Amino acid sequence: MNAVKNTLVALLSVFSLSLCAQNLHPKYEMRAGWVASVGNMDWPSKKGLSVEQQKAEYIAYLDTLAAMNANAIVMHIRPTADAFYPSDVEPWSQFLTGVQGQAPDPLYDPVAFMIEETHKRGMEFHAWLNPYRVSMAGDSTQFAPTHEFWKHRDWFVEYGGKWYFDPGIPECREFANKMLLDLVKRYDVDAIHFDDYFYPYKVAAKDAEGKSYIVEFPDSVSWGKYGKPFFKDRDMWRRHNVNLLIEEFSQTIRGAKPWVKFGISPFCVWRNASKDPRGSETFVQQTNYDDLYADILLWMDKGWIDYVTPQLYYPTTNKNANYDKVLSWWSNLTQPDKFHLYVGLSMWNETPELQYEIAEQRKMPDKVQGTFFWSTKVFMQNKKGLNQALKAAEYKYPALVPPMPWHDMTAPAAAKDLSAAGMAHLVKLSWDTAYSDNLMNYLVYRFAKGQAVDLSDPSAIIAKIPYGNDKQKTYLDETAGPGEYTYAVTALSRNNVESAPAEIAVKISKTKVTNKK
Repeated sequence: MNAVKNTLVALLSVFSLSLCAQNLHPKYEMRAGWVASVGNMDWPSKKGLSVEQQKAEYIAYLDTLAAMNANAIVMHIRPTADAFYPSDVEPWSQFLTGVQGQAPDPLYDPVAFMIEETHKRGMEFHAWLNPYRVSMAGDSTQFAPTHEFWKHRDWFVEYGGKWYFDPGIPECREFANKMLLDLVKRYDVDAIHFDDYFYPYKVAAKDAEGKSYIVEFPDSVSWGKYGKPFFKDRDMWRRHNVNLLIEEFSQTIRGAKPWVKFGISPFCVWRNASKDPRGSETFVQQTNYDDLYADILLWMDKGWIDYVTPQLYYPTTNKNANYDKVLSWWSNLTQPDKFHLYVGLSMWNETPELQYEIAEQRKMPDKVQGTFFWSTKVFMQNKKGLNQALKAAEYKYPALVPPMPWHDMTAPAAAKDLSAAGMAHLVKLSWDTAYSDNLMNYLVYRFAKGQAVDLSDPSAIIAKIPYGNDKQKTYLDETAGPGEYTYAVTALSRNNVESAPAEIAVKISKTKVTNKK
């Protein structure tokens, strides 16, 4: 009996250690960085940079993320009803040149450039849009002559010193869908992304006696025309307007390119439990449901979105929205066969706090599939050695964006005729490709002598190579010293479904590579 007991204990110990190792270095985990363009917060760093400066800044962001073993960038390309690409629907963004409607000189397509550079590094490009925000200031003279503001003045309202589309006007929703369809059809984006700005956060003001009050969003005209005859109250109608936008965006994306994902990053609190027993144990003044009119739970339940990334920016010490409690609330909503849950973390928190938050997420890999970081600029600044701390531990090895089982789960055609030549520190791998509609990248693994070929081990991944419609691919391994190794190459679909490996065993000396039989 004791022998059996000891064996069971040993097996359980091994299993526990395996789980710990998997959680510490998961092979599948979203790791994305937000890059904001509004107000030149991140990219470009200021208006009027030369084209070469703009390109150099974006590449620096990409390379910094890649060095951190990130696998996606979330780029703000439609911040205020203007575009970072040549559009027949909206004018060029003022945050490029300083003047809305003015194209970069010399002319280039920033989004096409961004996608190409992102995919070169085997990373996903999530196109971040704001559906309703039109300006960051109330001065309408900033709008380009071609702006919809001058064609359809009645579509727009001013609130809190900013301009917005009126979400209650059907034509505004139709215009947004027109913009979206144009974008998705023309560009090889991997996802469309919204943040937390739907109806704007409510604005407070003071009356003549100095008493504070909430300024009502100025949609009385559209409410009277489109809402009041059909809805009991304005809040219900506002949520209906946003629901329609999300549903129609989902249909537009899937109708144009079914593989493009649709994700939303809401404020961290849906509703306080004090107002709704389904809500979280939080005590914040404004919430998604009641103030932004964003019924994120409905969108998740209906399958309109592929991922949700709540902004859990509050640290564990915050009494109004404690990280642990809010994480627990969101994780209990997870339906991994329907949508993914990624957690938005603020890198302005201290490094130990961030590491704790990542560790807590990884304790529930069946519920939380990864992290978005706000913002990538902090990686650029390397605040208090943050990069080194994360790279040494949490992000030591690469990871793949987790496949979404409701998308195409077909594995692409495997690599063929893998060969190796060269010598130590200069091993050239070559293989033939086989065309597949869903083929996106190749993964290259290297296993030392005596090490089993285990594709679940991310520490063995040494490269991710874009397919690029090439008949043959090559990779130069400059890190393998003399010894015996097995190389494995797998094909990856857009949904990161992996093919069977092509393998080759080699003996490497200082002067040559010998294939082992």
